[in-house]
Amino acid sequence: MAGADLWEALMARAGAEGTPVFLVGGKPDVLAQTDDKLRQQWNVNIVGSQDGYFPPEQRQALFERIRDSGAAIITVAMGSPKQEIFMRDCRQVYPGALYMGVGGTYDVFTGHVKRAPKVWQNLGLEWLYRLLSQPSRIKRQLKLLRYLRWHYTGQL
Repeated sequence: MAGADLWEALMARAGAEGTPVFLVGGKPDVLAQTDDKLRQQWNVNIVGSQDGYFPPEQRQALFERIRDSGAAIITVAMGSPKQEIFMRDCRQVYPGALYMGVGGTYDVFTGHVKRAPKVWQNLGLEWLYRLLSQPSRIKRQLKLLRYLRWHYTGQL
């Protein structure tokens, strides 16, 4: 299952159950559109949000804001490995929530980025479609290999 599909299913369930959600990442306008669409489409209880463009010295205050919001789900759209590092560090302050790294899902959800055709999705090759349609992504994809090395060698 693609991460975007899993995220949408999670958000639909969160809306149905009234689960508090905190959104982190994305451009300010995309984040605002994501917030609005989640509220309208599934009545999601958004208890806070922060775009992905904040200075490093504000991270700790953001972690505390997330903790104080009481969110049960925190989704982070900052790309890898930045979002994984953010979630790892935030968990130190607020371990009781579900964290989900969602990459460019907010862009897809709001229609700023098109998803791969269903054929590519069904073959599990949506990542390859995105890479072929946006060759500039190759540098970021190569960084994922470095992240995997860090993860498997315990250096993360």
